[in-house]
Amino acid sequence: MIYSTLTGKAMASHKLQDSLDNVTAQYKLEKASSQAKDSRIKSLEELVIELNHDQSDIKATEQLIKKKNEDIAALKK
Repeated sequence: MIYSTLTGKAMASHKLQDSLDNVTAQYKLEKASSQAKDSRIKSLEELVIELNHDQSDIKATEQLIKKKNEDIAALKK
């Protein structure tokens, strides 16, 4: 009977540890995803800034800004 109780407690502890490991892994994935989104947004903004200095091609700049805004909106969802 004592063995059964100890086994049950050990199994519960093992399940909790597995759950904690899963939550930790999920948190790391979410953090990496968030950093990737932030990095992509920053890259898009830098690209628009770099191309914005080319005053001769206004249409391309406007299209790039539109695309950047669409990408940012999609990434923030």
